[in-house]
Amino acid sequence: MKKIIGVLAAILIIVFVAILILNIWDIHIVSLDTIIRSNATLFVLGFAIVILLVIYGGFLRKTDRGYNYKIGNRAHPKQ
Repeated sequence: MKKIIGVLAAILIIVFVAILILNIWDIHIVSLDTIIRSNATLFVLGFAIVILLVIYGGFLRKTDRGYNYKIGNRAHPKQ
């Protein structure tokens, strides 16, 4: 998972630098406004996903329902 995130981050950085270099030479493939709006959208979606994961982990997930704590020192799955 770390490698996938690292590769995606590297690709995004390379693409962003390439767009900036093209912008220096007045070659406009994508406008800066479009990049800013898409980044803002991705930030909002990422923030919403993090909030939903915290809510799910804190309130909706029942971690104790699948284990039998009476057997031994470690939790064992119910059978």
